[in-house]
Amino acid sequence: MEKKTFEKLPTLEELKIIISKINEIDLKTIKYDDLLNIIKSLQFIPFLTAKLNKGYHIERARINNTDEIFNSEKEISYRRDYKNITNYGRANVPQDSLFYGAIESDVIKHPRMVNLLETSQIFRDLDKNNISSADFVMTVGKWRIKEEMEVVELVFDEKSIKNSKDVRESYEYHLARIREQMPENSEQFELILKFFSNQFSKKEINHNSDYMISAAYTDLALGLRGFPGLKYPSVKTDYQGHNIVLTPEAVDNLLELDIVAMFRVIKNEKKSLIYPLKHATEFGENNDNFKWVDYEIEEQIIKEID
Repeated sequence: MEKKTFEKLPTLEELKIIISKINEIDLKTIKYDDLLNIIKSLQFIPFLTAKLNKGYHIERARINNTDEIFNSEKEISYRRDYKNITNYGRANVPQDSLFYGAIESDVIKHPRMVNLLETSQIFRDLDKNNISSADFVMTVGKWRIKEEMEVVELVFDEKSIKNSKDVRESYEYHLARIREQMPENSEQFELILKFFSNQFSKKEINHNSDYMISAAYTDLALGLRGFPGLKYPSVKTDYQGHNIVLTPEAVDNLLELDIVAMFRVIKNEKKSLIYPLKHATEFGENNDNFKWVDYEIEEQIIKEID
């Protein structure tokens, strides 16, 4: 395999200075375009990829308000109220809608568990305020991938490598290829990839602007390079689950809604129970008219989560 060199790539020490400068930025005050220009001074921003196979499933959850029922795919898919998206997310910039979901990992076989922990402000508030109980409903959509897609993945964060076999195997695969193909510049690329992977693994978020760097990386990957999506370890599952974000175009063209179900979640003391309430037996024309049917009591499968 042909080895590659990058003459314009800053030296390792120069990259350390640039990254240190980025880490010192007050993200609450800097303009997004100014941050992008500083990031682009890295000269080469690598995007490592993984394939999501045809027939694989992606799940996405929404928390229902009291007595709220979702009746269409649009209500449980990516947001369409672009003007109301005013904050940075881990992968999105303001006024930019992305489809946040989860896929199966070696540890977490039911992506809805990842979705629950990632999307439920209720759970986060319970932990923050030391409240021991809650009772709410979430709606989960399960989409099937119609065509194989290649997405960017972030696998160079040390905590994620330590906690996830999947991440560790991907990291070792990519690292070997980088060292084989770019031996003279491998340290530079490893440093850059570790920096961005660390941004996606942030746990301490005090303001939505703390997501600005990871959102900028996603913006470059999806907007500039045209990738359909990006995969990164789930922070809320201590990096043992996999999150996926897709562009609306990828959702519309590459996914097909397979299953929709409602679940009741009960948190009591240190344990939680999740069990099915209803499922949609028909989606209606253009998936705009769900027909909900109650699960029979004898069919209910109760799942305990720590």
